[in-house]
Amino acid sequence: MAAVVLGVCAVAAVAVAIRIPDTVERATHPLRYEETIRRVGEEQGVEPTLIAGVVYAESRFGHESESHQGAYGLMQILPSTAKFISERSGIRGDYRDPRTNLRMGAWYLSYLDERYSGDERLALAAYNSGEGRVDGWLSEEGFDVRSDIPFAETRQYVDDVLEARKDYENLYGRNLDRNSQ
Repeated sequence: MAAVVLGVCAVAAVAVAIRIPDTVERATHPLRYEETIRRVGEEQGVEPTLIAGVVYAESRFGHESESHQGAYGLMQILPSTAKFISERSGIRGDYRDPRTNLRMGAWYLSYLDERYSGDERLALAAYNSGEGRVDGWLSEEGFDVRSDIPFAETRQYVDDVLEARKDYENLYGRNLDRNSQ
């Protein structure tokens, strides 16, 4: 009988040990607004995990986050960018509202992805540093987005978003469905 109890305890201990890292990861990688992220991702053709990765890198899901440059919300959209997005996309509403912010950010990611021919790293670099800067870098002969981004912050941003995207996919599934894992 004692051997059976020890065996059950050992199995329970292993199960708990396996789930602890997952629990810690979910605590460090929060997920909110997943239904909206899935919907706007589908509308714009952007993977929900990429949107979650951008939100994580930009605001850690803080819907009232504001940068020193005036970018606001989950996806840290500047007022001028919100105006550009609204004019080009027809998305209306206050860019500071979390759902509108996510809609605008997903549209902008899709726009940048198309503008840079599907090169995610270039699209993310432009999301962080602006299209003008990325266009300038691309005009330099031999520019390689993997190694030649001149701003350390932007290089780190691109890597952080892509890493967070993988983390969100591993934790919550490709479609951010908490129940799929």
